[in-house]
Amino acid sequence: MAARLGALAYRHRWPIIAAWLVLFAGTAAVAPRVTSVLKGGGYSIPTSQSDRAYSLLTRTFGYRALAFTVVFHRDGAGIGRAARAAIVFRKRLSRALGRRLQSSGAILSGDRQIVFVRVYTRPRQDFGIPLTRRLRPLVPSGKGFTGYVTGPSAVFYDMERVSDDDLRQMEIVTFPIALIILLIIFGTLVGSVLPVSMGPLTVTAALASIFLLGHVLNMSIFVLNTASMLGLGVAIDYSLFMVQRFREELKRQPTTEAALVRTVETAGMAITVSAITVAIGFLGMTLLRITMLTSLGVGGSVVVGISLLAALTLLPALLGVLGQRVNALAVVPSRLSTGRFWSRLSALVMRRPWPVIGAVLVFVALMASPAHALRVGVPGPSILPKDSPSRVGAELLSRHLGLVSESPVLVTLRSDTGFRSSATRLGLLALAGRICRQAIVAGVSGAPVVNHARQVVGCRRALAFGAARAASLSQRRVALFALYLRADPSSAAAEAFVRYLRGLSPPPDVHVLIGGQTAAQLDFDTFLYDRFPWAILFVVISVFVVLALAFRSLLLPIKAVVMNGLSVLAAWGATVFVFQDGALQQIFGFTVTGSLDSIVPIFVFCVLFGISTDYEVFLLARVREEYRQTGDNTASVSLGLQRTGRMITSAALIMVVVFGAFSFARLVVIKELGFAMAVGVLVDATVIRALLVPAAMRIAGRWNWWPGIRGAVPNMGGFAATSGADLRYETEQVVAAPASGVD
Repeated sequence: MAARLGALAYRHRWPIIAAWLVLFAGTAAVAPRVTSVLKGGGYSIPTSQSDRAYSLLTRTFGYRALAFTVVFHRDGAGIGRAARAAIVFRKRLSRALGRRLQSSGAILSGDRQIVFVRVYTRPRQDFGIPLTRRLRPLVPSGKGFTGYVTGPSAVFYDMERVSDDDLRQMEIVTFPIALIILLIIFGTLVGSVLPVSMGPLTVTAALASIFLLGHVLNMSIFVLNTASMLGLGVAIDYSLFMVQRFREELKRQPTTEAALVRTVETAGMAITVSAITVAIGFLGMTLLRITMLTSLGVGGSVVVGISLLAALTLLPALLGVLGQRVNALAVVPSRLSTGRFWSRLSALVMRRPWPVIGAVLVFVALMASPAHALRVGVPGPSILPKDSPSRVGAELLSRHLGLVSESPVLVTLRSDTGFRSSATRLGLLALAGRICRQAIVAGVSGAPVVNHARQVVGCRRALAFGAARAASLSQRRVALFALYLRADPSSAAAEAFVRYLRGLSPPPDVHVLIGGQTAAQLDFDTFLYDRFPWAILFVVISVFVVLALAFRSLLLPIKAVVMNGLSVLAAWGATVFVFQDGALQQIFGFTVTGSLDSIVPIFVFCVLFGISTDYEVFLLARVREEYRQTGDNTASVSLGLQRTGRMITSAALIMVVVFGAFSFARLVVIKELGFAMAVGVLVDATVIRALLVPAAMRIAGRWNWWPGIRGAVPNMGGFAATSGADLRYETEQVVAAPASGVD
């Protein structure tokens, strides 16, 4: 089938190229609109306790979501100018968005340094992210004060804006570097430009597809960067292997068509298996039933599918048109030979496999060791660059309001019979005593949002007597108390306190629901990581099955999933060391929060597991090809490493460049993802695939191929080592090309 696809691509090369040009023109017109359908948030769990607490407060008290806080800071002048600006803003807001947003009065901070206005969503919704663009022009500007729009909706809007800007900057950086690497690999301009050109085409088509999907699915704003990051890396990688194999086959086959048929039959089959494993990793994220990760899984699968389609149709058509001209315009006429290096390395690994395995395992263990302290959390304003308006506004509130600027823990009490009975009141007293004995509690308020420290009263007095009194006066059966803590709401201490509250026994006939930012974060992480083992199981089993079918072996797939796991652990450990512990904070430019974004470990596992299998497939395909001919396991492993090592490390280097560039993005979650993926790919393609895998295969001997290669298995041959014009080729049976394909 692969051979027929190659012949078809050659015979109909011009119609295929024309079809892709039309497709690219259409997607180029649609792709820039992708941000209009992407959504922020995605961190809430509808059935969680925190969400049920929010719903109860909404039904009972008309609780509104605080979408924005507009902060006016005095700059050298008196506070009067800032106060007048706040009043002007409220009038403008009422005229422009009065039906959708509701505002508080202008509020002066206790130190008289800022004036702020709370803005709530009038419809009971979680976020008003699209309204940020309309809200900011309403903020007056002038001398003596500066206005900032902050709050949850503004933070997510700025995430979207920064993410979009980062993407454009990263594309500018990565393409020239990738081209330089390819020039060193191929030595010719034409051969180098082909893989690079697949990157933007694939990304553009993928973003257009995501735009269409965004009308029927909730797609997260984070899919923009991750799809682009993966699209660039995967598209260039697949094209790199295809172009290199075609250049080799041109020297061996009588016609361009025969070379193209052989290329698609070998390299095309290999990248197909690789794409399947990468897509499996992405699909694993959809099992977690989180809107954000589902959108990333769907978007990533789309990217991989389009990359594979382009590599199997458009690229062969272009190669068919170019023929020998793929080697034209030599710009690096004298390239350093790496054949001797890989020959010596393979000989060393074959001669001393046990020391190699021991050294690699010690190295990976050292890299992975920080992962034992891995902690996850939901991002806040600190994820943004320091000059982002929403982050500046949040920091002003924190500096001038202190404790009350933080999100409290919401204790929601509900009693079907009210709070009047003596037993209920005694139970509330006992509950209050247990809560107030916790040193982390700084004070209590009867409202979820307060504006002055005087609105927060002593813990014991408020909890002991306020619940029954508030319920009696309002003739309601629900009461709310907001607990303000002496710890950051995102901290481990705050999460531990929420767990403690949920473990307390409630008074008779009283139901307690714990809500607020900390509780929502805890519910999200618990929901996510309770399901993570199922995603791991799905990815591991699926990859095992694909590799077992592809290579007719049981040991090789087991070895592959174990090796992939080592790469993931190394990536986790390095990311914890750099971003959670802040080891390289100055280099990467971020604010240490003491945790990684909740999606990072899961995303890294699912995607890196698939990409690691990419390199495993290319190495094993070459080794198997040699073993089919000679039956000598040691010689096959040695020769396979020699002839794929250079191409695998070159492809990995391009991936590292693409991912590494994103580690310098301004959005911290993108930094974490880019860095983790770059480290994981680098470790996987060097110490894992170049050292550990061959050493393990050397020791396993013939058991590598148990129960044996039987039947007509498609050839997924690897790549001969190339160094200048001296290419070493194995003896293969030439596939006859159809007579109509005369070059």
